[in-house]
Amino acid sequence: MRVIRWFFWTFGLGLVFFLSVFLLHPIILPEYARLFHKQSATKGADAIICLSGGRSNRVPESLRLWNLGYAKLLFVTAAKPINAEFHKLERSNLEFAQEVTKRMELDAGWQILPSTTGGATSTFDEAEDSLVYGKKMKWKRIIIVTDDFHTMRAHYAFEKIFQDSGINVEVAGASNEVYSIEDWWKSDRGIMAYLGESIKFPVYFFSDSEPKVVRND
Repeated sequence: MRVIRWFFWTFGLGLVFFLSVFLLHPIILPEYARLFHKQSATKGADAIICLSGGRSNRVPESLRLWNLGYAKLLFVTAAKPINAEFHKLERSNLEFAQEVTKRMELDAGWQILPSTTGGATSTFDEAEDSLVYGKKMKWKRIIIVTDDFHTMRAHYAFEKIFQDSGINVEVAGASNEVYSIEDWWKSDRGIMAYLGESIKFPVYFFSDSEPKVVRND
């Protein structure tokens, strides 16, 4: 009798939970996504650094910030080629940024952020490259630009690497035309983005350097 009662209680609670999620998902899921968002960019930084990855979103956002006076210097990070044999057939981050600048009819100059490892393979790598160059240039404040869903994790990685450096790190998120924080669960890309962050952020949270759980080289 107790087993049957326990079963029905468990089943009932589970049913209530899933019904609640189903009925309230337009409220719950956007709030969940906001856990991964951070916007802290302010005007007057030494440089804007566009992180590698979703460059079709990140480059225009970097240029928008530059045009509004958030910083005078624009950088793209150096990413390690995925395929050493054919990578020259694709536009580099720098070439892509320069082409977008022409399309947007802006008079902005881009520079490549030097890599200390032959090309970054993670956000931690990009943070380390930025710190080395930032110290050399005696920067006081930088703005990193990445996708909206990646802002909290990227900022967290940079904060760990830049700790006690005297260089303040701010972050700006770039939106896209496929999904937003309000409807990310309605598209494959949105689901992959936020569920991916659900796995990656805890790994970064407990790491003080590039996580060794997965090889990136």
